[in-house]
Amino acid sequence: MTLLILLLLILLFLNMPIAFALTTAPTVYLLVTGKFPLDVLVQQMFNGVDSFVYLAVPFFILSGMLMTHGGISQRLIDFSSQLLNQLTGGLAMAVSLASMIFASLSGSGPATTAAIGGATLPALEEQGYGKEWSTALLAASGTIGPIIPPSITMVIYGGMAETSIGALFLAGIVPGIMVGLGLMVISYLHAKKVGVKTYSKRTNFSSIIKSFKNSIWAMGMPIIIIGGIMGGIFTPTEAAVISVVYALFICFFVYRSLKLKDLPQIFKQSIITTAVVMIIVANATSFSWLLTAEQGPQKLIMLFKQITANKYLILFMINFLLFVLGCFIDTTSALVMTVPTLLPLAQSIGVSSLHLGIIMCTNLVIGMATPPLGLTLFTACSISKVPISRIIRPIIPMLAIMFLVTLIITYIPQIALFLPELLMN
Repeated sequence: MTLLILLLLILLFLNMPIAFALTTAPTVYLLVTGKFPLDVLVQQMFNGVDSFVYLAVPFFILSGMLMTHGGISQRLIDFSSQLLNQLTGGLAMAVSLASMIFASLSGSGPATTAAIGGATLPALEEQGYGKEWSTALLAASGTIGPIIPPSITMVIYGGMAETSIGALFLAGIVPGIMVGLGLMVISYLHAKKVGVKTYSKRTNFSSIIKSFKNSIWAMGMPIIIIGGIMGGIFTPTEAAVISVVYALFICFFVYRSLKLKDLPQIFKQSIITTAVVMIIVANATSFSWLLTAEQGPQKLIMLFKQITANKYLILFMINFLLFVLGCFIDTTSALVMTVPTLLPLAQSIGVSSLHLGIIMCTNLVIGMATPPLGLTLFTACSISKVPISRIIRPIIPMLAIMFLVTLIITYIPQIALFLPELLMN
């Protein structure tokens, strides 16, 4: 097992893409050790994606693309701004609120950052928040995308851990809101520090109602998805298909923000994104299988329990391990690599697969806003044209808030689990 992990680290150090490193390392390992025939890896790659649950992935990706290209983000920003612009730091708070709402439509961190950032960055600069700080906020707010349902990350975890995806969706709501509220607090403190002026024109109730009406169709998607799953009307996979139909309906017939000529490009982007995700899942599955075959989970359990038998210290070590992995490996790869190992460890200390799932999903997305592999960080910096090195300092308090939320739901699980327990029992 040590040789397998060492090979992976060497390949990553040589800048091999993670998707290929995850299949090259086990291939070289088997060629050197001869423990299993090579065709077993191909079988495991096929088995890794041969799941009905994973059919939800391309449909959720497509519905998110439709919403992004359909201009839904601007309507959500307008509504969020109308609600919060009278407060100190109101515009920055509106960025977090709009990201929380858009997260429930796209399920993607980079998509959330791109959709919200492009529309709000100039206004944030104009009001005096600072370009570096504003870029950091966009990167951090984008990480809410994979936490609030529907979440592609949760679909993949649910398929691997054989855990209810509907329950995972419900468990992600409160942590996602907590991260958003934490970023709002930071926005308020920063606005006070740099002396950002509040919006002088008084917002009237009629303008709030108008902006709400303009965005209500978009906000109906998560209600339909969660309500349909909880009501037993359709499965999570069927809910993904419904989300595409709903997105097409509101973009073409309600908002009329898309045209038929836009669809080929949207389909192309969705296909490419889906292919990338599923290639990672397939290759990471073969790596995880070999790690399991070499008794990796059992050795990790023994190692952790040799260090300490305290449940809470083990949970902290799990969180620290996930945080470090999230900084260097994309969320999907880290998830598929670690679930087979961490799930038995978590269950050995009395942590349910549902609780572990929400810990992993909330923790690993922090890596999206950290160098060197932060997808939302790169997206935000590409929009603002600010070097990543200048974002590190302002983003540290935001990352601290996110990690704090992860620790809270780790040690007080009912905060995240009360919704699935209330609505699914």
